[in-house]
Amino acid sequence: MIIRWVCEKCNKKWIYPIEKCVYCKGDITKQKGTKIKVIGITKVAIPSPMHPIIPYNILLLQDELGNRIPRKTMKDYKIGDEFVLQKAKTKDAVAAVKVKYDIYEAIKEALELLNGTGLNEDDKILIKPSIITPAYPYQAVNTNPDFLSALLTLLFELGVKKENVIVAEQALIGSDASDAASKAGIIEVCKKKGVEFADISKGPFEDVQSDGYTFRIFKEALNRKVINAPIMKTNFQLGISGSMENLSRLADEKTQREMYFEGIENTLPKLARALPDVFTVADATSGMQGQGPLALGEPAFLNLVLASKSAAALDAVFCEATMLKIPPYATSSNSDFKKIEVVGNEIDALKYPVKAAAPNDTPHPDIKVIDGKACPACLNLMYNLTSKLIGLRGEQLSLIIGSMVTKEMLNGKERLVALGDCAIKRLGDLGIKAVAKIEENTDEIEQLVLLKKLLTTEGEPAITPIDKVRSKMKKLLSKVIG
Repeated sequence: MIIRWVCEKCNKKWIYPIEKCVYCKGDITKQKGTKIKVIGITKVAIPSPMHPIIPYNILLLQDELGNRIPRKTMKDYKIGDEFVLQKAKTKDAVAAVKVKYDIYEAIKEALELLNGTGLNEDDKILIKPSIITPAYPYQAVNTNPDFLSALLTLLFELGVKKENVIVAEQALIGSDASDAASKAGIIEVCKKKGVEFADISKGPFEDVQSDGYTFRIFKEALNRKVINAPIMKTNFQLGISGSMENLSRLADEKTQREMYFEGIENTLPKLARALPDVFTVADATSGMQGQGPLALGEPAFLNLVLASKSAAALDAVFCEATMLKIPPYATSSNSDFKKIEVVGNEIDALKYPVKAAAPNDTPHPDIKVIDGKACPACLNLMYNLTSKLIGLRGEQLSLIIGSMVTKEMLNGKERLVALGDCAIKRLGDLGIKAVAKIEENTDEIEQLVLLKKLLTTEGEPAITPIDKVRSKMKKLLSKVIG
């Protein structure tokens, strides 16, 4: 399909959306050409950073209205051939569609390639975006509000009733979902579209058994069809935060902690099997690369929409397209990536290497992290504390988080600081002494003061009772000043 925005009065055309004609102020109509033919072909045999796989073809396509557009493909065509995208033949196929100025049309095309969503007008829907911490849309931390708005518009056009739709999410443990959704622009979209925003952390929850594991799942997710709408990001813990990881926040806080404690690579596939009625439409319009999943990462500008009934298959396709390693929790559900059917754009035509996350970096250059698959609470705590010390240089520290730390991971590391209850217990089990322990239930100001002392003290500093008294006094003073 080729889209143009056409003035109803003077018939001028634009390749991008506008609201009014800039020449005569006339109304604009969206023009769609559907009968596409190949009128030109260029074969490219020289690789470039954004197009590393060669050879490939650039087709010049033309519709029945005379509109033209280029398209990259790995397939061979002849001039005069019809250009038709084949629809999915398998139930777990993944649609990969490039965004050409219009997110709504990209989502619509992805759903059409998968033969629709299977939704009925009387279905009750829960849309589960990814909104993990307060961040602006341009930071690519949370699902883009424009993406959510386009998805809601399409659902309503398909006949889904507004009163049957809720948007639900909970932030990372330690952050507030409403604050995060407000800063991300999600609350504003919900108000404009007339749908409710629900904070999952407030429950209620219901026990669900899956593969011998008990999950406490948000009850509304069990009573509704779930549309999983994550933003696709790199993640220094898991490799990526995508469709599978986004489902974890349908569980309560205790379950999330247990999932990481038991090994997130094993528990995520079990959770996905406990939620059989999930359809994923993923936001990779910006996407994140580098040190995700929080604001230390950077937008990747992928201009891509992915959709599938299989969360694991979608994650695997995203990794293949961005040339990232497919995480274990996705490969366990898709033992052979080559068997995944991809419709829309071909994988080799999409391939573009994004920056992977470094496993030991934090926002602070002098503080490294050794991650033993920490739960979201400890991840959030680590990020918040180290962010607030930026600008204060000192001696390098190694923060230990998570319950799956091994002795091998600690070999050669000095000035170890155990952050969070899981890390404190794990180091005790390993018989390894840390220079300090910072517990989760310690007041935030006290945590910050203690970490500041550790950072700015040479050698192997010790946290004394006097330090704790001083931090408590600073906490009281901050309340008085506040």
